[in-house]
Amino acid sequence: MSGLPFAYEEFSEWFDGYSRKYLEPAKESASRALSEHLDGELPEIERVRVKVSPGRVKGKERVWKKLELDKYRDRVKSLEEIPAVIDDLVGLRVTCNNKSDVQRVVDLVRALKIFQAGQEPVLGQEDGSFRDYLESPKPSGYRAIHVNLCTSVSAGLKRKVITCELQIRTLLQDGWGELTHEDTYKPGSTPPALVKTLSRRMADLLAAVDDIAQDLRQELDRLSTKDIETSPEGSVSSSRSGSPDVIAFQPAIRDAASEYLRNRVAQLQRPMDLASLAWELSRKFGQEVSHGWFGLGNFKSFLKESIPNVRVTDEPPSYVLPGDYQGGEISKASTPPGIPPAAMVLRDVDRSFPLLDSDRLNAAYSQLAEASQSINWADETTNDIGRLNEMTRRARELNSEDLAISRTNLDYIAKSLLFSGNLGRPLSAGEVKSIYSTWTIKRLYSVASPSSRQVGAIKKWLS
Repeated sequence: MSGLPFAYEEFSEWFDGYSRKYLEPAKESASRALSEHLDGELPEIERVRVKVSPGRVKGKERVWKKLELDKYRDRVKSLEEIPAVIDDLVGLRVTCNNKSDVQRVVDLVRALKIFQAGQEPVLGQEDGSFRDYLESPKPSGYRAIHVNLCTSVSAGLKRKVITCELQIRTLLQDGWGELTHEDTYKPGSTPPALVKTLSRRMADLLAAVDDIAQDLRQELDRLSTKDIETSPEGSVSSSRSGSPDVIAFQPAIRDAASEYLRNRVAQLQRPMDLASLAWELSRKFGQEVSHGWFGLGNFKSFLKESIPNVRVTDEPPSYVLPGDYQGGEISKASTPPGIPPAAMVLRDVDRSFPLLDSDRLNAAYSQLAEASQSINWADETTNDIGRLNEMTRRARELNSEDLAISRTNLDYIAKSLLFSGNLGRPLSAGEVKSIYSTWTIKRLYSVASPSSRQVGAIKKWLS
């Protein structure tokens, strides 16, 4: 006999209608909105490493079983109260290739507006719903990030807000869930002791593999940056190269790749980062084209040879600009409070450019400086990307409650140290500030012709 104030038959009829009317539409709405949000914020080279699942509505038998648990049963007095008590009736999942992609998605999700009562959001986040099972795995070994999202669906002449639970995992973490059927063992269920032991062992092993995968991602990122922007030592022009790879690409594939770039750049509607364009070319013509880039040593040189009049920003990470691109046409109305309008010129080119107020900028400088003091810069087993990620992680741990800064924004500022050649030693907050300010001004000049007044406003803001 259930201790709930309604019978299963009543619940079943209510759930079928509620699911059809609200939960299924909410699943479709939230999944679509989340995909569009990631499409708009992630460059293609990152977006392909992030998969959004179609979502699911929790089966009514599972909901009924959950309602009978002590922690829920005593809180539900009527059928209509169920959605307010059970927050995972709709489930969404994002699966990422590696841990850095998880962090990127987490930052983008947490940048969504906090849902407030009375609003009818397309997609918002529920305040206080963030749960980090990466840093603190469940006893079973389960690892993921959970956060509740809110979306609104039609309810006659009005809109009804539905809560959806989003899980963000790596491929290996998702694989562990599938292999162990983690969802089978919920609170109130007791799996056999051997199942628990083996599941936990598998989770720990896969977590170690995730760390190796992250190290691999960092090394690939380092090599990619080098091959896109900078010629490796000893590279030679294609006309003199005797490399078998280069000879194999002469002349048909090289000409076809050049033609592809000309057409692609001619169709650009907005600035595109060089890394994404290089990745796109490699995907079309095979990874082999990136092995020396036809003897020119780096992708930027091949792009400029293919399109002599191409507009490319000078300061890395470089961007290709459409031929008719006019920087500086951003209205003051679109500028957040405390941010100079000239900053929006850079934001228009690089959507990752942080629009932090001065207090948060100075907090970021201090946190990165403090983190740099604890890095072992003499450790030759770690590359620059690995050191940068470690410094960013440690800086994130120094966040104060009042001035929280996302890891994505800390990472962006830290990369100014890498790209300017200043990553390799402990730094003071003043040095981080000076490096970032100088690097940002150089990037601004590479996309626009700012006035001395605009440059002064940027410098004041960054300091």
